[in-house]
Amino acid sequence: MDLLEKPVYNYIKNNHGVITFRDMEELNFSYQQLNQLVSKGKVESIERGIYHLPDTYIDDYFSLQYRFPKGIYSLETALWLHGLSLTIPFEPVMTFPFGTNTRPMKEAGVKPIVARKYHEIGIIRLERQAGQFISVYDMERTLVECLRTAYHVDIQVIAPAFQAYFKKEVVDYTKLYHYAHLFKVTEKLQSYVEVLS
Repeated sequence: MDLLEKPVYNYIKNNHGVITFRDMEELNFSYQQLNQLVSKGKVESIERGIYHLPDTYIDDYFSLQYRFPKGIYSLETALWLHGLSLTIPFEPVMTFPFGTNTRPMKEAGVKPIVARKYHEIGIIRLERQAGQFISVYDMERTLVECLRTAYHVDIQVIAPAFQAYFKKEVVDYTKLYHYAHLFKVTEKLQSYVEVLS
């Protein structure tokens, strides 16, 4: 390994085996340095813009997040990511800000939702694999948003998710009712709270 490649390789090793093209630009590494590592088989790329050591697993949700950075995992997908649902999403659901062209997301197998309001509220970062973070709505927003009739989330998914949330014993009533007020589902939320608390 020559002197040009070493800083890039060391960064990748210290960054859980992953570097993105955005990281390369921020760190002022040249693409030539990375290309040399790829051609020698020391670094691989399975997704455009994401490079990793051969023994590093790249999470599919991280890969989609990198491709669509404005997207926030939501609804059934967020329920599953939070451990509130046992159903693995067939089609990941992501929410995007109003005005987003959703054709590329649909082509990638993502179910896009475009939010006119409140896109930025309740976002948290979740680490899927070491160093691989995704953006997802917090548990409270996810649960409340699933109550909205516009999204047609099945009651067979919603009810067990609320039960799982209340079993965690970290119920944040303030957040739940705040989101319920924003999304105009206070009465629906109240019926779940009365039964489960």
